[in-house]
Amino acid sequence: MSMEGGDQQPRTIFVVDDDRGLLRLIEKALQREGFQTRTAGSGREAIEWLTANRADLLLLDLKLQDLEGKEIIRRLSEAKRAVPFIIITGQGDERVAVQMMKSGARDYLVKDGDFLQFVPEVVRNVLEQIDTEQRLAAAEERVNLIQSVVERGFSAVLIASADVPEPKVLYINPSFAKLTGYSPDEVIGKPLSELTRLSWLSQRFRLGLSGKKRFVEEVSSYQTAEGERWAEWRIGPVKGRSGRITHWLIILRDITERKQLEKEILEVGDRVQRRIGQDLHDGLCQHLAGIELMSQVLEQKLAARSRADAARVREIARHVREAISQTRLLARGLSPVTLESEGLMSGLKELAENTSKIFSVNCRFDCETPVLVADHAMATHLFRIAQEAVSNAIRHGKASRIVIQLDLRDNCAVLRVFDNGSGLPAAAPARKGMGLPIMHQRAATIGGTLSVANSPIGGVVVTCTVPLASDGQPNGNETKKETGKRQNTHRHRG
Repeated sequence: MSMEGGDQQPRTIFVVDDDRGLLRLIEKALQREGFQTRTAGSGREAIEWLTANRADLLLLDLKLQDLEGKEIIRRLSEAKRAVPFIIITGQGDERVAVQMMKSGARDYLVKDGDFLQFVPEVVRNVLEQIDTEQRLAAAEERVNLIQSVVERGFSAVLIASADVPEPKVLYINPSFAKLTGYSPDEVIGKPLSELTRLSWLSQRFRLGLSGKKRFVEEVSSYQTAEGERWAEWRIGPVKGRSGRITHWLIILRDITERKQLEKEILEVGDRVQRRIGQDLHDGLCQHLAGIELMSQVLEQKLAARSRADAARVREIARHVREAISQTRLLARGLSPVTLESEGLMSGLKELAENTSKIFSVNCRFDCETPVLVADHAMATHLFRIAQEAVSNAIRHGKASRIVIQLDLRDNCAVLRVFDNGSGLPAAAPARKGMGLPIMHQRAATIGGTLSVANSPIGGVVVTCTVPLASDGQPNGNETKKETGKRQNTHRHRG
C-alpha cells in the first residue's frame, strides 16, 4: 500500500513513548516507509497535541511515566478526539494488551528483538483495515440513502432478477404497491409475467439480455380500489463489474391523466364523426333525394316536347343518384357501427364490400363464429382499427387482396386484417401517416393489444385482441386476480 501517490497525502502516525531513543528509532522506521510522523514523550504532551491536531493512527506505549495508556484513551474519548490506536507494550504485559484490544485497540506490538521490523507492517495492515471499514461504511451510507430515496420516492420502482427465461420480482417500493394495488407478499419471488400477465414480456427480456439495452413499454393498466390506473414502464439493465446484466430496474410512471385525456379525445372525435355522418344522412341525402324526384318529374314533362332535353334531365338525375350513393357511403363511414351487438360484424362486412367497390380490390370479410360486441365504443374502436389497416394496405402496401377476419377465442374478440401488399420496411420505422399510433391507442383504450407485422407469405398482418365479458362488455386485458381487486393490460410501442 503506497502511502503517497497522486493527490493522496502521507498518513500521519503519532507515536507516544517516554523512551526517547526508541521513539526516534520508531520514527525513522516509519518514515522510511513513506509515513509522516509526529511524536510525544509523555501522556500529557500526547493529549495536548491530539486535542489540537488530527492523526491517522496512534502508536501508544501502554505504560508511560505520567499517565497509563488506558487513561489517555479515556480522556481522548471524553473530549471526542478519539483516534485509532495500536498499543506498544513490554514483554510480559501481553495480557494487559489483550484487554486494551477489547477496549478498541487495533493491534498491539511487543518490545522484543523484532519490534522495529514489525512496526511498519503492523501499521500498514491497520491502516488498510481502517480504509476498508471506511469504504464499507461509506458504501452502506450510500445504500441507506438510495434505499431511503426509493422507499419514500414518488416513482414506482420494481427490481427483477436477470433469470432466463423468466425474470423474478425481487423488490417493489411502496409507490409501486400504491399504483398497482399489489402488496410485496403477492409478487416477491414471482415470475414477472405473473405480475404483467404478458407472454411477450419474457421475449422482450430475453432480447434485452442479449442486447443489454434499455427499453420502454408503453402502458399498463391496473384496476385498484381507487379505480383504473395507467403507467408507463421504463425498463433498464443493472450490470455487474463484469458487464453482465445481473438485475432489471423497472420504473413506472403514472400516466393516468394522460390516458384519460387521450381516451376523451378519441371519444370526442368519434362522436363528432357520428354526428356529421348522421347530418349527412338525414340532411344532405334527403335534399339530394328531393332534387332527384324533381328531376324525374321534370323529365316526364319534357319527354313529350323534347327528347333531347328529357335525356339531359335524366342524366342530371343519374348524377344526383350517384351523389346520394356516395354521400350515404361517406355517412356510413363516419358512423359505421350500429348500437346492436351485431353492429361490428355488419360494419366490417360493409367495409369489405365498399372497399371492393370503390378501390377495385378483392376485399372480403370472414367471421365463422358470431362475435357479439355489446359495447358500442369498443365496436367503434375495432372498426376504426380495421378501417385504418385496410387504408394502409391500399395506400402504402398497394395490395390487391385484403381479408378482414373476426374471431372469438378464449372469450376474446380477435380482429385480423391481412393483405398481399409490399409489407413493412425491413429496417426503417413505420412511415408517417400510417396511423399506427392511433391504432395502438384505440386498442389500449378498450383494454386490448395490437400487433403489426410482416406475414411470412407476404404483406402485413394487423392483429387486435380484446377481452370480452360474458355480456360482450370489455373487462380489461387480463383475467382478474382471485382477490377481484385488480387486473392489468399492457401494450408496447410498435
